[in-house]
Amino acid sequence: MRGLLTWLLHIPHVDEDEQRRGQVIIVLALLINIITILSMPLVLIVTPQSALPLVFINIAGFVIYTAVIVLSRVGQVYWSGALFVLTITSLILTIPFGIQTDRITSYTSPFFLIFTLLVAGMVLRPIWVWAVLIFNISGLLVSWRLAGLPLFSGELEQTLQTAAIFLQIGAALFTFVGGQITATALHEARQRREEARQSASQLVTLNATLETQVAQRTAALQQALHELEQRAAEQARLLAENEQQRQAIRDLSVPVLPIRETTLVMPLVGALDTAHLADMQQQALAQIARTNARDLFIDVTGVPVIDTQVAKGLIQVVEAARLMGARVTLVGIRPEVAQTLVTLGIDLHSVRTFSTLQAALGGDRR
Repeated sequence: MRGLLTWLLHIPHVDEDEQRRGQVIIVLALLINIITILSMPLVLIVTPQSALPLVFINIAGFVIYTAVIVLSRVGQVYWSGALFVLTITSLILTIPFGIQTDRITSYTSPFFLIFTLLVAGMVLRPIWVWAVLIFNISGLLVSWRLAGLPLFSGELEQTLQTAAIFLQIGAALFTFVGGQITATALHEARQRREEARQSASQLVTLNATLETQVAQRTAALQQALHELEQRAAEQARLLAENEQQRQAIRDLSVPVLPIRETTLVMPLVGALDTAHLADMQQQALAQIARTNARDLFIDVTGVPVIDTQVAKGLIQVVEAARLMGARVTLVGIRPEVAQTLVTLGIDLHSVRTFSTLQAALGGDRR
């Protein structure tokens, strides 16, 4: 049942107002058809003398309302609404003037035409309420004339007829104003909903754009981080190679050469600064510890100048080697270097000295 009702209320129309009107038309037409079917037995029981015309009118109304439902269901909302209102108006005008003979009833029954104006306000656009009003008043005048009723002749007739017409006008005015207010409110609501939909769409677009930008920047940062890691690794590798090269250079700048099983020779070349003296001391002691040497010959033939700092460094090597059980011999002191050492007052009495390495080795053998 719910599925059938959902199917009936689906109006294939692009305008939301027309969809709403079509759904109202279908609901009202269904209710009137149900009332028509339920009223058939009541008509036969209550008014048996006029049952045949009433049954015919009910059947005709049922057929027309069914056609109204079909028109609304296929999207012809405008024509279904017009047919719906026209049918209600015609039936209201037909029943009192086609069946009833009482004059008071003939004047009061048209007041039910207000119902057609209310229905028109629900199923038609507000502007068409005035067309329905004109049709109602015209139908009233024609019906009164065809029924042989005098128009505005007596006091009672004038009062009832005037009241019926002005009541129609007032109902049309209120229905038009209410319809305009409702239409305006619905239009503003649709505008706000469309603005909200556009804002939501823009927000989704901006969100997608932001996500894309974040993804791109994240990828760029990851790429930059990867490149930085590669550069750091390359830098670390270069530093390691540089350190190895520096170590190799230090080893070459202060080489320690074994000439016998317990004898080492360290030839020094070039000027000796603090760094070279430290390297010399480190290399000499390391080789003594590794080879368990007993004699170390330091050849200073290639050293151009031996000042106080260099002499103190050499004496420190001698003392450190002596603590490790090795004897240090200084060889290759040139005449100008010897004069400088004497001038500076540097005491080398605790250090064995030889003029040449060959003399030192010969003296060591003796």
